[in-house]
Amino acid sequence: MPLIRVLIAEDQAILREAYMRSLSTEENIEVMGAVENGKLAVEEAQRLQPDVILMDIDMPKMNGIEASKKIRAILPETGIVLLSHYSDREYVEAFLGNRDTNGKAYLLKTTLNEPSELVRAIQVVARGGAMLAPEILNELTKLIAVDSPLNDLTRREREVLELMAQGYTNTIIAQKLNITDRTVESHTNNIYNKLMLTDEQQHSPRVMAVLTYLEVSKSKPR
Repeated sequence: MPLIRVLIAEDQAILREAYMRSLSTEENIEVMGAVENGKLAVEEAQRLQPDVILMDIDMPKMNGIEASKKIRAILPETGIVLLSHYSDREYVEAFLGNRDTNGKAYLLKTTLNEPSELVRAIQVVARGGAMLAPEILNELTKLIAVDSPLNDLTRREREVLELMAQGYTNTIIAQKLNITDRTVESHTNNIYNKLMLTDEQQHSPRVMAVLTYLEVSKSKPR
């Protein structure tokens, strides 16, 4: 696996050091630096041009969402893993909105229990994928409108779509659901057809899965 160069932006020194120690043990990850506010995150991103930035949402001088927008405007290929305490739809949409979802992950600090989860998120966004914490998906699915196209999906197709939105490959989805890769492929094709995704959109199905959750949730009043 290619080396992934990571910049950490976290205002709490204890967490910043913890992330650095944890990621430094990974063979394919190089921690390029660590900063304590959003303004420095933008400046160091321009200077170092990392593959992925591990970004806290609450930071002084500039919050993580605003810093991410500025960084992606300059470095559109840089992946962003946002760490947040908030599962509210507004925060998710602010980060993933305007269809700029490639190479972005939104994780919750409160439920991030294993270093492997953080590493997987970094790997997903490094290759241009998108990822949402399962708890956020659960919140979004509660907001699905009655006339949403998601309601046309079978239970199994919904399970596959949820795992796609969590950044899992077809092979891992098959393992988690105890089905074959070919069955997963069949389900994903059904999902594309029912959600009327175009050929272009099908090239990034996991990104489109995330967008589907976001877009259908908007159709129900708050």
